[in-house]
Amino acid sequence: MKIMIRGGLALAALVASAATAAAQTPDSAFAVSSGGAGLFRVNVDAGTLFGGVYDGDNSGTGIPAEGSGTRMMWYPRKAAFRAGGINGTQWDGANIGDYSVAIGQDVRASASNATAFGLRSTAAQQSSFAVGEDNTASGAASVAMGYHAHTNARQGSFVFSDRSSVDTLRAGVNHSANWRTSGGFRIFTSSNLSTGVTIQSGATVSNWGQSNAVISTSTGAYLSTSGVWTNTSDVNRKHLFEAVSGEDVLSRLRTMPVTSWSYRTDDAGIRHLGPTAQDFRAAFGLGNDDVTIGTVDADGVALAGVKALDARSAVQGEEIRALREQNAAQQAEIERLRAEQAATAARLERLERALHAVPGN
Repeated sequence: MKIMIRGGLALAALVASAATAAAQTPDSAFAVSSGGAGLFRVNVDAGTLFGGVYDGDNSGTGIPAEGSGTRMMWYPRKAAFRAGGINGTQWDGANIGDYSVAIGQDVRASASNATAFGLRSTAAQQSSFAVGEDNTASGAASVAMGYHAHTNARQGSFVFSDRSSVDTLRAGVNHSANWRTSGGFRIFTSSNLSTGVTIQSGATVSNWGQSNAVISTSTGAYLSTSGVWTNTSDVNRKHLFEAVSGEDVLSRLRTMPVTSWSYRTDDAGIRHLGPTAQDFRAAFGLGNDDVTIGTVDADGVALAGVKALDARSAVQGEEIRALREQNAAQQAEIERLRAEQAATAARLERLERALHAVPGN
């Protein structure tokens, strides 16, 4: 049957018997329509449909309810949905964006295609998204998540803030990602969490055993809280060992250019010292390519060169010691010969005096 209601609305209730209903295979158990347009329907399987006509409601007269209260509200003239409770004007027509969604307590989605969830979160610009507590997405297509996150009218920005502080974390520039994670930030690249990168807070707990690190990696390399980058050098991670000729390293170093230079992106006053990756690769053939220099390779070359110079110094030290001993022996021999010469001269002098003392001489 159909029951007509004022304004041309028609209320239809299916009261046919089960047999009749089965024969007719009805879809709706309850339906509301206007002018042939379906507005509301409850299916026999409890499926529910809310319909309507979108027109932007420029007059502001089509909103079902305004003001404070607890409600679930479908606003078809703006194709917007609200559920939860508000104590204010967050869900008044002027604060509801077209095609927007807001669910929670005192949440507002005032721009088109905006979404707000949680407690006192606001999505105030087109296609913005705010979820959590006291978050504001005020830039177009921006995202604010967590606790006291604010995109600061920066479009395309992302802000995630943890609950470690009541201070608001704000995006500084457009199209940026901003994070406050006082307990660390972890990216895993395997399902068993064995590979990845961790940005830590300096706590002693680490995924890969590097305590008191700011950045930890599954490879074993890490940046310490004191600012020292440490590379993994565990013998258990290495193979294919070969002996190195220190003299060969020195010979290669001797021919490798080492200059002072600036990066193209640096100011002219910022200078660096060292070889180019191309010259380093040509000299030693180390690393993955000829546009980068691994710190372990540069350090290894330096250590090999130092060891070679130390070996040279040791040999030269032995040679110098032997020469000093030889020189000391020669000096002793010279002193002995000088003493003998002096003694001989003294004897000759005495003989001459004796001869002069003989009468007739």
